[in-house]
Amino acid sequence: MVYAREYGGETLTFGVSGKLYANSLIMYDHQTGSLWSHLTGEAITGAKRGTRLRVLPAMQTTWKLWRALHPETLVIAKSRSPYLRDYSRDPYEGYYYSSRTGVIPPLRRDQRLNPKEYIIGVRIAGKAKAYPFSLLNTHPVINDSFQGTPLLVVFSRESATGMVFRRTLAGKVLTFSLAGEGKGEVILLRDAETGSLWSGLTGTAQQGPLQGKSLIPLPLTYAFWFGWKDFYPDTVIWEAPR
Repeated sequence: MVYAREYGGETLTFGVSGKLYANSLIMYDHQTGSLWSHLTGEAITGAKRGTRLRVLPAMQTTWKLWRALHPETLVIAKSRSPYLRDYSRDPYEGYYYSSRTGVIPPLRRDQRLNPKEYIIGVRIAGKAKAYPFSLLNTHPVINDSFQGTPLLVVFSRESATGMVFRRTLAGKVLTFSLAGEGKGEVILLRDAETGSLWSGLTGTAQQGPLQGKSLIPLPLTYAFWFGWKDFYPDTVIWEAPR
């Protein structure tokens, strides 16, 4: 998740508290010492309790795909700390494929999905919806609607990268289908209304009548189902059309 760290005209700086709530990391801000959930961006104790940071759209992906999409990108400098962890390998790799579900027992039982099912979660107008990876692997382009908002969900199986957009432009709802793949895993889409060709993971039209136009990306969260459901127990789960 990516949050805007300005609230009420004040710029906050954050650190890791070392605490967990419902298996979710808890941050603290240096200015007031308030504790914040990293999953919701909400302060749960302290002077800022009840306030929520503004979540920003972001992409979680591989360096290969990011560089293909944004060849002029900037890259954060590596730390020079002598305690730097070796991130050439994922220290949690074994955990992804085990049956373990965190260190804290679940707050709620919900067997609609396997607890370790990975999902893309979205929140709109206070409601939540989950798109399971097991379905995204076979449905890489989803034209959906939730809480009155037409949505486009795009997923790259090779890099496990997902994005969610509003599929409206100038007040018109667009319908998308897969048009192929470009260089470096770039997904290409075509809209039925104008025939324009789009970069699926950036939401930008590359050819056709809508060339240069962009869809609005929405904030999303990658999470295990066991972690997500404890925060959003009334989540709607997307189902493939029959």
